[in-house]
Amino acid sequence: MSHTPQKIMPSRLACRYPEVQQALDAGLPGRNRQVATRIVLWAASEAGLNRAEIVIALAKKDPALFDALCAEMEEQQFRLFERGDERHLVFFNKARVYSASAWLARDVPHEAIYESIFATDSALLMADFF
Repeated sequence: MSHTPQKIMPSRLACRYPEVQQALDAGLPGRNRQVATRIVLWAASEAGLNRAEIVIALAKKDPALFDALCAEMEEQQFRLFERGDERHLVFFNKARVYSASAWLARDVPHEAIYESIFATDSALLMADFF
């Protein structure tokens, strides 16, 4: 019986933004969480959310809280999109921040960063965070 090594599927971040994943891989796990937190809070500001409220909610380490907020924002996004209302993008961005926060609460920094990138039209400048 031969044992073939299993291939690990790369993260969404590694597939789309390999340079960001490489920067994370080069860091220490605790530092990665700090970097991811800064990026999530940057995305929250970009999306018009209150950073202080995100920090307080993150301290609870309850991903379900963020999952519920994400679902609310997605529901509103879909309603507005169906009506052809351009404001649906505002709710898309907020949903992505809440999803990123849920990943951060789960201690999965690469997924938190991936979701944060899609919460804004602004470019992620790695030098600002790493």
